[in-house]
Amino acid sequence: MTDLVRRQFMVAGTALAGAVTTAGLGWQEARAAGQNGFMAASNAGQEPGGLQGGRGPGLQEIHALCEVTGGGEKVYGIAAEYDVDIDPSSLTAGSFQAGVVPAAKGFFAGMPQEPDKNSSTDAARTRAATAIYTAAEPALRSGGQGQRGRFVIIEFAHDPDLSLPTTDSDKVVLQQIKDIRTLDGKVYPADKKVWSNAGRRGNNVVIRGIDAWEQSHWWWDDSRSAWLEYSIYLPKSFLEPGGERKAYPLLLAITHSGTSYDGTCAQTLTEQCIASIWGMPENQARHECVVITPRYERTTMNDYWEHTSDVENTWRLVQSLLGNTWNYGNPNREDRADKVLKIDPRRVYCTGWSMGAMTSLWLIARHPETFAAGLIIAGQQRPADVVTLADQKLLILTGSEDNKATPWNEKCVPVWEQAGAKVTRPVERLDPASIFPLDQQQGLTRQVEGYLADGGNITFLTFQGVDHMGSARKFFYIQAVRDWLFRQVRS
Repeated sequence: MTDLVRRQFMVAGTALAGAVTTAGLGWQEARAAGQNGFMAASNAGQEPGGLQGGRGPGLQEIHALCEVTGGGEKVYGIAAEYDVDIDPSSLTAGSFQAGVVPAAKGFFAGMPQEPDKNSSTDAARTRAATAIYTAAEPALRSGGQGQRGRFVIIEFAHDPDLSLPTTDSDKVVLQQIKDIRTLDGKVYPADKKVWSNAGRRGNNVVIRGIDAWEQSHWWWDDSRSAWLEYSIYLPKSFLEPGGERKAYPLLLAITHSGTSYDGTCAQTLTEQCIASIWGMPENQARHECVVITPRYERTTMNDYWEHTSDVENTWRLVQSLLGNTWNYGNPNREDRADKVLKIDPRRVYCTGWSMGAMTSLWLIARHPETFAAGLIIAGQQRPADVVTLADQKLLILTGSEDNKATPWNEKCVPVWEQAGAKVTRPVERLDPASIFPLDQQQGLTRQVEGYLADGGNITFLTFQGVDHMGSARKFFYIQAVRDWLFRQVRS
């Protein structure tokens, strides 16, 4: 399967039992009641296909194709895996009936102690295909342009507003309701069987951009009995022959308190786009860099300005990478085993949202020699604690309805100016509607770049009508602020 890594999400036994019931029987009960309009299934077709493998000719298994957005992980399609290459001319929009199981009630991406989205007991809901094509791997293709392969891709509509909260679990179901043909002319007839991507070891899910990350790494210091779990994105060129000879920019992306507590490394990458957006292929093509994101076991900094040892340990993690001794790449992968990663010390950046933005401000203030610049989204600090930021390069984004981040940063402005900073703080409030669709940001880009051209080392922009939660879902998508960050170089 080329170099694609498929991630199996582990679930508890009870959750798995619920997944099978929902993906299989629950869906068919809905059909029997006249919902969704699926063909009646025989008893033999009521068990989900799952990930059992070792099947005869025809459909082997299905994969949920997901994308991490500002609103959380969403299902953008299903890949149906056959045993041989499929003739694309035999496919029509009605070749399959597809469904996505909604997330469990009460789930909201990124909120602390949220329920497992896959614990839903709801039946799968029909989702129409906007494109259907063949591919060589389980992944969506740009513009719905197919290629020769044994995967049939059933692609769904993508809402252009990537800030809308997800309502999806990552469980999907599929039924082949029309005959299809292989490239060698064999016909695979329509089948009453309902296939599910749920299996004994978890759901079969491919998430664009996320499967390239290495999760569950550990920074540790035995002398202090200290440790920190993190995930790392390694640039493609580093994984190519000779990549270890190049020095890369480093971005520290710190997520919010919602991914602490009982969270996992996977959740820091899928609950919000705070860290994962920087490793997306299109953004790496524009700004190639190493990205690290810690997974904390508790809130690192609260609203009383108190913080845990994880804050300083995060800086120590950055320092360990700057030592150019990192060689912990997956030893089972030849493209990264035993390679030593080099970081450009002049191009180390910090970003975060909410708790992550508060932590970023603290780290940049305490260790000004480390970071070239910071992108701060909806975070605040006590002015007296961050006076040294007057000499740093910061771009701060808040929403007018954020009653913590906006007023506290307003209090910092005169403190920074008195300490010698040039602060650009326009009275004008920006329009959040100018962020989406992504290919129509030209007006917003002109506005943002105009303020940045004012020459301030600190720029503080606020968007009208956006609250605290909305800022995470929207502001990381502003191309002009990401471009600004990577233009900064520490002298």
